Amino acid sequence: MFDEGRQYRFTIIEGTSDGWSELTFSEVVSAIDGPLLKLADGTVINSHSSLFVSAKPEPALLSDSALHDVESASA
Repeated sequence: MFDEGRQYRFTIIEGTSDGWSELTFSEVVSAIDGPLLKLADGTVINSHSSLFVSAKPEPALLSDSALHDVESASA
């Protein structure tokens, strides 16, 4: 379901002194241990938690070398 090294757009429910709200942010998954996702910034998220809403993979950006390969192939 998740890939290490891939960036995702996470949405989780966050409790504050003003009540509950959704928090959305993007981060790279650096390690996976069952339902636990360690993010590149050191945060650990339990994807089985009732406060976990969603994680959508973000489109991968082409590196300069990959872009050059694509341009060469289409020429």
